[in-house]
Amino acid sequence: MKEIEIIVKEDGIRIDKYITDYLEDYTRNFVKKLITSKKILVNGSSIKPSYNVKSNDIIKILLPTEEMGKIEAEDKDLDIIYEDDYIAVLNKPSDLIVHPTETVRENTLVNRLLCKLDKLSDIYEPFRPGIVHRLDKDTSGLIIIAKDNDTHEKLKKLFQNREVEKHYVAIVHGKINEEITIENKIGRDVNNRTKMSVCDDGKYAKSFVKPICYNDDYSLVEVSILTGRTHQIRVHLSYLYHPVLGDKTYGIKKEKVNVARQMLHAFYLKFHHPILDKDIRLIAPLHEDYIDAIRKCNLDYECYKELVSKLED
Repeated sequence: MKEIEIIVKEDGIRIDKYITDYLEDYTRNFVKKLITSKKILVNGSSIKPSYNVKSNDIIKILLPTEEMGKIEAEDKDLDIIYEDDYIAVLNKPSDLIVHPTETVRENTLVNRLLCKLDKLSDIYEPFRPGIVHRLDKDTSGLIIIAKDNDTHEKLKKLFQNREVEKHYVAIVHGKINEEITIENKIGRDVNNRTKMSVCDDGKYAKSFVKPICYNDDYSLVEVSILTGRTHQIRVHLSYLYHPVLGDKTYGIKKEKVNVARQMLHAFYLKFHHPILDKDIRLIAPLHEDYIDAIRKCNLDYECYKELVSKLED
């Protein structure tokens, strides 16, 4: 049994929905079963799935980890960009889920981490050992892994305080020839719970988009985010009518340029190491399929290399 504590920061959301949004590894039905079996308490008392959370409520969740089964280690490659005794930073490939869920137990980044790294934080076992933040399955690039719980908590605070600088590069439809700031709210799509959308009752989200190079049909852009909402960049770019090339959820159904995945890559990361007290600045090389897509779209790869060179200086 593992205990997770959540301090609520908003009002008026059903608790089963609130917890499902907070712990995205678990289905709403699973959360309802925990509530009815009194494994979820609010301020020390049992509640119903229809209970609406209030600001400063203390939710305690008892996860029956012994019933979920063991996550097996898998001996598969990891592209480690940086490593010390406390963290590892990887260049995640596309088509790789970050961690297991109730229904997915194999072929995830966590399965590989269990084999390749000697220790991982265990705050969010069994599904998320070491995982401080996430990338979508088909988004490639930099992801930070914590090796112990103290480092994990300190990294989590850096993200919460917006002290981690992370930049993405995206190939998008249409011409973007000026800097754009996108600021609105993002929440679950009312018509499709697996999708996110811009909505009035969502969570505040802010993204910054800068053109790297462009033509009439496609643009290569740099995107940085002030917040880290689920699918934020993909939703924001689609909202601007500039969806990410290859995005099967928020993009165009019939693409003129054939790609196997969404062209979104977390290429730059800067933060202050919470244990070693030094600045960390990392750049993850683009994978070959991404470079190929840039050329297929008649975009200038040299412009991207110039951007990387400036960030390295």
